[in-house]
Amino acid sequence: MSEVFILYMYRMFWALFLGALLAMGFRRSWNAEHGKMTSWMEDREHAVVWLDPIMFPVMIIFFAAINLWVYGSDDGVEYGLCLLIDIFVFVSVYFTGLMFLLPMLRRRYTARTCAVLWLVPVFLFYQPHMLYLMRSEPPLVVMYLPGILLRVLLAVWAAGFLVLFGTKIGSHIWFSHRLRQHSRPILSPELLEIWEKVRRDLDMHIPVDLRYCSLIRTPLTIGMRKKSKVTYLPECAYGAEEAELIFSHELHHVQRRDTHTKCFLEFCKALGWIHPLVWLAARRAQDDLELSCDEIVLEKADAVTRRKYAELLLSTAGDGRGFTTCLSASARTLRYRMRATVSGGKKKLGVVMLFTVMALSVLGMGKISVSTDRTSLAELIRLSEDSLSEVYLTKDGEEIRISDLERLAGYLSSLQAERLIYTYTLLSEQGGCDLEGITSSDATFRMSGSYVEICYPEKRNPVLCRMKEPVDWQKIQAFE
Repeated sequence: MSEVFILYMYRMFWALFLGALLAMGFRRSWNAEHGKMTSWMEDREHAVVWLDPIMFPVMIIFFAAINLWVYGSDDGVEYGLCLLIDIFVFVSVYFTGLMFLLPMLRRRYTARTCAVLWLVPVFLFYQPHMLYLMRSEPPLVVMYLPGILLRVLLAVWAAGFLVLFGTKIGSHIWFSHRLRQHSRPILSPELLEIWEKVRRDLDMHIPVDLRYCSLIRTPLTIGMRKKSKVTYLPECAYGAEEAELIFSHELHHVQRRDTHTKCFLEFCKALGWIHPLVWLAARRAQDDLELSCDEIVLEKADAVTRRKYAELLLSTAGDGRGFTTCLSASARTLRYRMRATVSGGKKKLGVVMLFTVMALSVLGMGKISVSTDRTSLAELIRLSEDSLSEVYLTKDGEEIRISDLERLAGYLSSLQAERLIYTYTLLSEQGGCDLEGITSSDATFRMSGSYVEICYPEKRNPVLCRMKEPVDWQKIQAFE
């Protein structure tokens, strides 16, 4: 059994395994929110699906730091660049595709299912080292960017990312401070009694402060840390039924840690800021967070309650800044939310669909790479006229030693290649031929199909290059 086959099987197993984890995590969250406890569920306090969304930016920063520490500045930066390209391409393609499929998905599946679909990058990239271990072949698509242009684009992208995400973090901190400054505790016994009733109904033990705030027009919840969460209400009177609907909506957000999901979506928006459809997709994802809470709040509500909730959405439309969850933050989505609120209707849970999307995401990850530094193969493998010390050609399983190294060196020197920014496990044999050699500088190379793998003595990981023209394997065989 070949190594390539084993890696393919391992990748398939990992895809099915992660798909099953997502499906089980979603089912567990759904059961917890609906009070359908099983023996391995301790409480209903958290309704997070498998992983907290804040893991996405945290793990990316963690792996970037680990790579720099383990591999050094050169290899660490290159490994981090591979991760960045994969994440940027996947998030851009996945979010764009999901945005166009969203109208169909919303008609067939629950709003909670649609909201979870946006979180697939969290589940996929929390363990990027595992995904790189499963890369057993070169990329399917290679985009060429000259080294200088790539560095300029990276600098522009990094500047945009830091400005956008840094501004968002600063805005969140400032907004949180302003809310606290212009707020006061809610002392109304009627409201506090309803608040505690809703908390008991949801089996909620997370500390959440309840306050009035004069700056807002819509109820909202803010707080990234467990002990800093606050639900703010506008300075207006609410009836008992209205208050119960508002509290249920906001506390479901707390159970799901949707403030962390908002941070994840803003991170994705900053990550793909040069792609306008990513911005639009992130807004659609935030809409699904609100729709999913509308859905569970009104799950058992009658027509009268649904109409009252729709009126509440209309009367409380306001602005939600920072990483906040709002009852009614955008007039742009009110029409759809009110239609969904009033109509109701039973929809599919979509556990199998989530399993399939997760498995396909694992299998489809890492198919695109960027190439730089087009130059001669001789320069890449450090080849001079008499630097080849030993070369073997493998054809159809038969190993042939090349004796005319001078002519082979001359032929290889005439070939052009480009270096890929790509991390993989091994280079599988392509086209039935395989050429392996060693140079006097202790650099080893292996050529298979249109790719060359080069191992430099000073580098920890091999470098993958792509040939710019077809290799004449018959000519190489004549050098034996």
